[in-house]
Amino acid sequence: MKRTRSERRKFLRAALLFVFLSLLPASSDSAAEDPGREAAFRTVASFPHDPEAFTQGLFIRDGFLYESTGLYGKSSMRKTELATGRTLLKRDLPERYFGEGSTALGEKVYQLTWKSRKGFIYSKRTLERKGMFRYSTEGWGLTDDGELLIMSDGSEKLYFLSPEDFSVKKVLRVHGKNGEPVSRLNELEYAGGKVYCNIWGQDLIAVVNPENGSVERLINLGSLKKELSLPGRAEVLNGIAWNSSSGTFFVTGKYWSEIFEVEILPVPLKRERRRLKSSFFRVPVAQLDRAQDS
Repeated sequence: MKRTRSERRKFLRAALLFVFLSLLPASSDSAAEDPGREAAFRTVASFPHDPEAFTQGLFIRDGFLYESTGLYGKSSMRKTELATGRTLLKRDLPERYFGEGSTALGEKVYQLTWKSRKGFIYSKRTLERKGMFRYSTEGWGLTDDGELLIMSDGSEKLYFLSPEDFSVKKVLRVHGKNGEPVSRLNELEYAGGKVYCNIWGQDLIAVVNPENGSVERLINLGSLKKELSLPGRAEVLNGIAWNSSSGTFFVTGKYWSEIFEVEILPVPLKRERRRLKSSFFRVPVAQLDRAQDS
């Protein structure tokens, strides 16, 4: 049937409207379930942080902030006062060790090293060194779920370790929405039944389901750099500490002059996440030249 000019114009407008609507971001409800969107956050407060600290691990226990730092000859385990940034206790690592992630279970603090495949055990109260432990991969990030240690090695894998004999109880492969491996997992924090993972080289945190390894959300905290009082030397985001009493997070980065308390909002931003390069989740850990930047 031949259409009139008026009918053709109406049909064209309807077709264009359909295409336009199909390209719009989803509603906030569906966005909350879409791991391809970034979560919004709100800065609650900021606190002073040692701008010379090459932050590798961060966690809160008993109101104190614990931080592990890296670089050969500069690695340490610290206990600090959050409000002032004052270091209360500090234990330096021997120069041959490159400090990495850390966490505490019970009265013990555990700290990884990068390539040495050795970790240190400290008293949580005094940071007196109590022993060492071994593992079979590189050490990057460390957290715990209250029973097991959870370790990353820069790949897409998370290792669940016994805190008694450090045997591997489970290996979890972290993956994106379409099954693609999400690698470069670095500093870790277990919070609210999820594993929050810094992505090395990015100002991103991946929120991971510890049951199936799926990334449920990406959080971009890169805008926090604009709030630093000494931004010149600041490197990437690396450091996540959960405040279980308030549900907020303390985050910082390598050579950052501040620690920020942030609230992760329950509904992601409506705008689409910018597309990451196809190689983002696929770079093999063996190809990463971390040098002194882990």
